[in-house]
Amino acid sequence: MQNKDHVYNRNIGKRVRSVRMMNNLTQENLGDLLGITAQAVQKIEAGENMLTVSSLIILCEKLNVTPDYILFDRANTERDMELSFETMEGNQKLHLLLRLLMYMSKVDNEKYRGPLEAIIDLLDK
Repeated sequence: MQNKDHVYNRNIGKRVRSVRMMNNLTQENLGDLLGITAQAVQKIEAGENMLTVSSLIILCEKLNVTPDYILFDRANTERDMELSFETMEGNQKLHLLLRLLMYMSKVDNEKYRGPLEAIIDLLDK
């Protein structure tokens, strides 16, 4: 169970880091906002420590993100979706972009369909 907890903590830490970076904050800045040290933020981002409930609430309120995104990677808002994309690994991003482009290539407007199909062909190689 401890190993599973570490995986959860690491994933939460990645999302905390993403939120911090998307808001152009240093670990020290985020620590000041949450009332903790920069070292504590570093340990949270590394998955070594867990956010407290009060830190989670402050983080969500001040940085405009939902607890569902931080804890479970569930995008409930446009901001959550943007942050979720930022934490995806390279292959996940490419797969999502390919699916999106394939969906978009079904548009009726020929002006857009040709360029989208060309991009899809390049990515699908």
